[in-house]
Amino acid sequence: MLRSMTGYGGAESATGGRRIRIEVRSVNQRFLDLQVRAPRLLLCVEDRIRRHVESVLERGRVTVYIEWHDEAAAGAPSINATVAGELVRELREISKELGLVGDIDIATLARFPQIFDQQEENAEANELWGTVKPVLAEATDQLVSMREAEGETLLRDLSSRVDTIEAIVHQVEAAAPRASEAMKERMMERIRSFMTGGVEVDEGRLAQEVASAAEKADFTEEIVRLLAHVEHARQTFAASGPVGKRLNFLVQEMHREANTIGSKNADVDMASVGLSLKEEIEKLREQVQNVE
Repeated sequence: MLRSMTGYGGAESATGGRRIRIEVRSVNQRFLDLQVRAPRLLLCVEDRIRRHVESVLERGRVTVYIEWHDEAAAGAPSINATVAGELVRELREISKELGLVGDIDIATLARFPQIFDQQEENAEANELWGTVKPVLAEATDQLVSMREAEGETLLRDLSSRVDTIEAIVHQVEAAAPRASEAMKERMMERIRSFMTGGVEVDEGRLAQEVASAAEKADFTEEIVRLLAHVEHARQTFAASGPVGKRLNFLVQEMHREANTIGSKNADVDMASVGLSLKEEIEKLREQVQNVE
């Protein structure tokens, strides 16, 4: 299923005095660029948060916002008096060595986080992840659902543009014989003008010039490849998993073939058709940038 790279998902949970809300937003990006905005308390589970998001998304600039409120942890933190005493002694020694004036007050001491007792890190991380995981899963599920819904809209637009490109390629195919004849006619006019002026014509060189003109006016290979790219694009639309990079590659190849047709062509009518082909391929390219 085709998925867009833009979307939003949000979820929250409140149990036992603990409330958590998670929002996940994503926009277009060539690769997966993940940012986690969460309270310091959740740093110990940030790797798990990242792994979960990376397991469901492959492209896009994704930002995870987490709000955390815990009434049980809202009281005064526990202070480790032993660590605080050692810190005071060290600070006083440094003050004496440097000849500083003043003593250590509680406001200064409170700036050092190491005086506050820390819970067992692994046990705390497991407990926090048990709270975060279901809410994060719900938020990312919502995000994926929105990206899939937008993907359906994208699919209709992309399919329409590919149909238009195919129709223009068939116009090029139909006009190619006329363009080839026009090229040959111009070459014959040049030959006749040489002969009228009494210029001796090298028959071998003449044959080479005519063959070269015919080759320049032949778009068969480009038409075949363009139609193959169109069919490949349709198959890619129906493929599972992220397909944005593959579609982007196909569009580049379509541009290459369209440019070759433009460089070969010297017919005014064909030039207009070739320009329309390039315009449609460019519109397709812009939309493909939104596909995961």
